[in-house]
Order: sequence, then C-alpha cells, then structure tokens
Amino acid sequence: MFSSLQVWSKGFVLSHRSVRFLSTYSTNSKQWPSTAIIGVGQLGAAVACNLLRHQVPVTLFDINGDKNIPVPLRKNLEAAKWASSAKSAAAAAEVVITALPCPEHVTAAFEGENGILAGLRRGSVWIEHSTTDFENTAKVRELVEKKGCKAVEAPLTGGMQILREGKMVALVGAENEVLDKVEDLMKLSAPRIVRCGDFGHASIIKIFSNVICAAHDVAVGEALVVCKKAGMDMKLVFDAIRVSAGNSYCWETEVPRMLKGDYYPDFTAQMMAKDISLGLALGKKYDVPQEAFEFIAKKYQEAMDMFGPDSGSAIPCRLVEEKAGCRLIEGEGKPDLYPGNSVCPESHGGCFKDWSYTTEINNGSYTVIHTGYDNVFKHFENPKNSDLQVELEYLRKRVEELEKTVAQT
Repeated sequence: MFSSLQVWSKGFVLSHRSVRFLSTYSTNSKQWPSTAIIGVGQLGAAVACNLLRHQVPVTLFDINGDKNIPVPLRKNLEAAKWASSAKSAAAAAEVVITALPCPEHVTAAFEGENGILAGLRRGSVWIEHSTTDFENTAKVRELVEKKGCKAVEAPLTGGMQILREGKMVALVGAENEVLDKVEDLMKLSAPRIVRCGDFGHASIIKIFSNVICAAHDVAVGEALVVCKKAGMDMKLVFDAIRVSAGNSYCWETEVPRMLKGDYYPDFTAQMMAKDISLGLALGKKYDVPQEAFEFIAKKYQEAMDMFGPDSGSAIPCRLVEEKAGCRLIEGEGKPDLYPGNSVCPESHGGCFKDWSYTTEINNGSYTVIHTGYDNVFKHFENPKNSDLQVELEYLRKRVEELEKTVAQT
C-alpha cells in the first residue's frame, strides 16, 4: 500500500506511488507501470500485444468489447485484463494509452461519468497514439493536466505489420521530462522515436504522412493498370520502380499485395479518408490551396462507394481496375471476407506468394527489407564487390529484355 502523501514536482502534483513509477522503472528493472489501453482495434490490440510480450500489466477497454480485435492477435491478448468502462481502466493504471479512430471518439472516451477523466489517477500519464485533430488533442490535454496528470502526443507510423513486430516509429510532441519517463514503455512498440517539437506538431506530421501515402496509392493504381494493359512483366515493373526516382514506401509495401489481389484492410479506406479530411481542414485553417488533396479525397470516396468504407486503404487501385476492365492478378482469384479482395497467390508466376517485409532505418531514412522474394536487381546491392564486366553484361541483357517488351506493346 502507498500513502496518500502528495509531493509537488516541477509544477504538478504527484502521488507517492506516481513518484515511484516516474522515477524508478526502466527496461533493466522490468518494473513496468500498470497500463490501460482504450480502443482495442488494429492499433490498440497490436500495442497491447507488444506490452504483454514484455510482461507489462495491461488493462483493456473498448466500447465494442473484443469485436474489433484482429483474429491473429486474439490469443496474444489472453493475459490482459478487461475493464467494464474507460473510467475503471484508467483508475487501474499509471499510464493510459488511447488508440481510437477519430477525434470525436477520443473526446467521447474522456467524457461522462464512466469516461477516462473520471478515473484518471493524479500523477498518471496519458499517451495519445490515435491519429487525430491536433486542436482536439490540445483540448483534451488541458483537461488531463487539470487532473494533475501529464500528456504525450505520440501518433505511430510505419504500417500495422511493422507495429506487430514492435518496430514502429512514434512521432512525439511532449515536454522532454515527461517523455523521458515513458519512453522505455513506448519503445516496446516504437523503438524509433522522433521528437517533433511543440505539442500538436506530431499530429500534423502524421496526418500529412498519411495523406501523402493516399496520393501514392491513387497514382500507383493508375500506373500499375496502364503497365498491365501494355502487356508488361509486372514483377519487372515492381523491381524497376524500386530502383527509380518514383519509388516510395507505399510502392514497396503495397504493390506486392495488389499484384496478387490482396487489399486486406489492416488500415481501412474510411480511416484514410478521415486523415485526408483532417489534412484538408489544416489547409483551410492556414489558408493553403489543396486541389491535389481534394482530388485524392474524391477518389477515396468513389472507391468507398464501390467497395465500402471497411475496404483497405489501397482500394483506389482496385477502383482503377474496375474502371479499366483489367485485373492486376493473373487467373482467377479467390474472393474472401475482405471488400475488393480476390486473392491469387500464384499470380505472376507466384513471385509474390511468400513475399513479406520488415524495415530498418539507415542514415535517417526508412529502408524496406523484402523477404521471401527474388530480387532481380540483387547485382546492384553491392557493386563494389562485383566485377565491372559482369555488371555491364547484366545491364545489357536487361536492356534487351526491356526493348523486347516495348516492341511487343
């Protein structure tokens, strides 16, 4: 048991227990703080799994219970406790993490007699992992601080597959002394932490990161379908763009799925559309014209009208396939439960059947590491150790193949 002694520290009140938590736990001692996660969908469930893997005591609450937990993660959450309300989850925790879809969901989770604010313990820390309106986050922060608690704005980026590996990037806005206290806990999901300055700035960066990804998805879909109708080798197209100026994170991590008809919604079109709308709102706030983003928003709405809001965020490519009357897959795909999906693992000679990826950060930039995949440009990976004549012969053959492909079209 801890006494009710209150200690003033750096301008806010901490309980005796909170002082112990904020000053003593570390990855070495494994004395993790009790943690509540509000919102247990794709994001919250993956974060919870990462914490539980390291024996962090976790309490979960979601207004929909366990309905939105991805099937592959269900078993991994068996060690977590469930609370009957956001209030009781917060009351049981020294750190409260929110992982919710939209700004209005965050507000609703904090309000009311059974909301987070009603249960927050003085001295606890709120970590916001949701991608949301930075002004709304700032308002909630004020309410949290009035309770004698602190806030860390920390939207995550990098893709759900990388989050499940515990290799995400956290874009953080917080006072340094507060972040220092919870950084080890956050690194269990996001070992790459980028301090983004003032509170609110991290959300702006995350919003536009997603909007830029949406722009790539729209452009990628059109480019792929043109190449397919031109009769090109789609594996060659994928590899060639990877070593060109047109490469992007979306190209490397989404095209292999598109080429086998897999539009799995680990991040939905509806969520992407929400982020586009947040980006448009920022443009309006700062009086910046955003004609390109408005066009992208229109394309996502068209795709959702055809395939539904729960389709995957890459679904604009599927829309182009339908309009062009040309599927990217070869042969008959097998429809599944996910909107727009018609998966054919053997498509394109089965070259993407076992494909997967992970990431590393090299010289400050994301590098995608492909696995289960034959890279036709592997000769380029370490040219210093290759004979120049071998490289030239390889390039000559590739040019001949490309010329034949162009001639056939």
